[in-house]
Amino acid sequence: MDIIIRPNSKLKYFFWSDPYRLPKNDKVLETFSKRGIEFVVALGRHTMNPKCYNRIQKLIDYDVSINVCILDKDFAHLDNSHNFIEIYKSLRNSQIFNYSKEIYIDAEISSTYRRYLKTLPFNKKFTHIVENYPKKNEIIKSIRDYNYLLKMVKNDGKKFGVIRAITAGNEIEILSRNVPIGDIQEDLYVSMVYRTPEGREKGYNDSWFYFNAKREGDNIFIGAIKDEYRSLKKDITICSYLKKKRVYIYDYYGFKKFYKLEDLKPYKSYKLKRDAWEFVKHKVKFSSIDLADKFLKFFK
Repeated sequence: MDIIIRPNSKLKYFFWSDPYRLPKNDKVLETFSKRGIEFVVALGRHTMNPKCYNRIQKLIDYDVSINVCILDKDFAHLDNSHNFIEIYKSLRNSQIFNYSKEIYIDAEISSTYRRYLKTLPFNKKFTHIVENYPKKNEIIKSIRDYNYLLKMVKNDGKKFGVIRAITAGNEIEILSRNVPIGDIQEDLYVSMVYRTPEGREKGYNDSWFYFNAKREGDNIFIGAIKDEYRSLKKDITICSYLKKKRVYIYDYYGFKKFYKLEDLKPYKSYKLKRDAWEFVKHKVKFSSIDLADKFLKFFK
């Protein structure tokens, strides 16, 4: 059955960027300010320096709102939770801290863990996951760390956001050493719904995006890993049709190679072919992952 997709909500746009690829053109910055488009700037200890702060300062000078995603050497996950408290303290000492409205973490499994898992034969993956499934005390410590970070952020008068991938190369992220997000009372939850996530050569179809975006909350992260932005306007239109509030785009550098800011508007209408098999796979996948997670928790 086809679905006629038309815009239903006005979307607020955010661009992800590292500090080296922020816009510098005066006209572009004026347009950002006028349209209320914001940035999420990725900052780690290696980029918390005057050179990067000066690049961010130019956005501030043009009244473009900035937000910061704090980074460790890796994503925010179960095993490095303690590092983010210290990284946030470093950010507090920066010249741009008072201008940062929202503070985010990018919660994904360890890159090392993910790469190693990919090398294992299929029959050994599950065994490895079971053997490395987090112990209760590890989960408690991680949750305590991230909630302490959240408390610091909120005490500073800012909002705390969690960016979370719903897809990974192995599509088993929920079973691995990731952050049990349900125990963190974040202000903003942002789901990454990429058509071509890391680990895939071929992009997912419209029906896949529709079912996944529908399942997630008000804030959707879209974009491409391999400079493929062909589905961007469709994704924006689907998000508006589903009455989402915010769309985050990865990333500004890739976007500007293919689009202009004027292109950030949904189609007036387009026909989405609803794929029944995609719907079944979607339901089975999340049901089976949830069941496996409960099974492992019971025996751990």
